[in-house]
Amino acid sequence: MQPQLRQALINILEPDNISENDSFETISTWDSVRHLRLVLAIEETFGITFDAAEIPELISVPAIEAAIASRQLIAEA
Repeated sequence: MQPQLRQALINILEPDNISENDSFETISTWDSVRHLRLVLAIEETFGITFDAAEIPELISVPAIEAAIASRQLIAEA
């Protein structure tokens, strides 16, 4: 997990701990408001933008990592 993503997850969700496989199902503080705050923090941190249709799909660390990676590949092209 990228350190910037780990820090955003910790800052917004305030979990007891965070792992590569966590999701909204494993982090009790991951609610709809914090989800939106997390998406905004990720967009700002990584200089990317998600489409409105993508935001509901960003419900796990692996999904977020994949979305960041795909956005970074598009930006590099």
